[in-house]
Amino acid sequence: MAKKTQFIKNNSLNDLIQKFSKHDVIAEMEKEYSKMESKTLSISLIDDNKFIDSVAMGQPLVDRFASTIEERGIWNPLIVRPCGAHFELILGRKRFFGAKKIGLAEVPVVAIDVGDEETLLMLLADCRDQREPNIVEMANIYKELANRFDYSQLTLAKISHFSRSQVTNIMRILSLPKNIVDQIATGNLTYGHGRAIATLSNDQIQEIVELIHREKLSVRQTEELARQYTEKPIEKIEISDSDKMKKTTGAKAVTIKNNTITMVFKNEKDLKNFIKTHLN
Repeated sequence: MAKKTQFIKNNSLNDLIQKFSKHDVIAEMEKEYSKMESKTLSISLIDDNKFIDSVAMGQPLVDRFASTIEERGIWNPLIVRPCGAHFELILGRKRFFGAKKIGLAEVPVVAIDVGDEETLLMLLADCRDQREPNIVEMANIYKELANRFDYSQLTLAKISHFSRSQVTNIMRILSLPKNIVDQIATGNLTYGHGRAIATLSNDQIQEIVELIHREKLSVRQTEELARQYTEKPIEKIEISDSDKMKKTTGAKAVTIKNNTITMVFKNEKDLKNFIKTHLN
């Protein structure tokens, strides 16, 4: 017979900021929960967290957790909270998707009775303390805490152990086109690349991302390219021989599209030399 779901209620929400600013708060919570009696719950009754359910998860990551669960089982119960007839996931998102990947019908859970604010703070602390935090998850959590509970960027920075400017840059990621945000979330594009192009127009962003993948541009090269787009439009010249153009102009990369060519220069000096030599 299935055991009754265990609810853990935290009646005091005082000092949340101080509590969740601690480095090990989530590790201590999960250690505490792991000692408690858990319930085996149908995975079909668990919904992804509403604050981060739009954040894509890379298939290699899901596959890795699925493989580990097949070998070891689920080593810690998922942390959920009641949500109508279902339960909403709080901690254990990778385990949750890994379990779904291999078709598990039931998973161990501990249910806790917490509101939206504490749920968001748990999500933020968990994301912050991961070895490779998902920046898109963090940006969504920041947005919700700011919009729903009036958290300032200074407060978010304190909880995250970041500077205010870092919080600003992370939140700016959400201004990128959805397909680019998804690439960052799944690891197909780095946060550094996304940060470098976040203030450009959507057309410029899409064009630069194509170049990043095609030419394997570093973050520094991407920052320089974004600066060139901001300071002066990249000249487009009708041409048929990209190799010849690279040799004659000194461009690092040349891309032909619709009878035009886009040139990427290593630095501002090379760009200015090209303009002085060929366009003046």
